[in-house]
Amino acid sequence: MTLEIKHTWNAINKVLTIINLSLLMVLTGQGFNYEEVKGKAVPVYLNVALLLVLGFVVSVTIYGLLS
Repeated sequence: MTLEIKHTWNAINKVLTIINLSLLMVLTGQGFNYEEVKGKAVPVYLNVALLLVLGFVVSVTIYGLLS
């Protein structure tokens, strides 16, 4: 049971990392190489915090561009 929860959190963490990298790519206008970052480990709580911050910044930027 514990291993199943750990694997689930690891999968969620990987998806959050990819989403965060995509948002960062949109903000900076630069690309990233997935092969370089796929082995990196970011704690889940930092990934969630970064997702909230980047999501807010992207939404403010898009709103500013559209108004």
